[in-house]
Amino acid sequence: MKVSTVILRTSDLDRSVGFWTDKVGLLLLGRHEAFAFLDAGSIQVALNQVEGDCEDNSMTEIVLEVDDMSAAYVAMTGRGVRFEVEPRVVTSDGSRNLLAAHFYDPDGHAASITGWVPIVSE
Repeated sequence: MKVSTVILRTSDLDRSVGFWTDKVGLLLLGRHEAFAFLDAGSIQVALNQVEGDCEDNSMTEIVLEVDDMSAAYVAMTGRGVRFEVEPRVVTSDGSRNLLAAHFYDPDGHAASITGWVPIVSE
């Protein structure tokens, strides 16, 4: 398991992209809907525009990438992690789906596990 992404919630995506690229110097990798993805070396910073108050009051989220999503989900559930949702597809690259499931630590910090799985043709 490794930290792959830190998500920062923002009320103004354009302003945040400008800050992190123009002032901080991170490279913009791409944008999709309410997200912008920035290269931060060994991890990625994702900016996520939210309307109004963030529903979970957590303005940051740590994303942990795992090699085997199913095994990690089962193991963590067995150790007492309470996930808000079961693993679900959050994006695709055409040949693989990225699955994600999120949870909160005891202090309310948001976190999720993600893992790529091949798309199986029927």
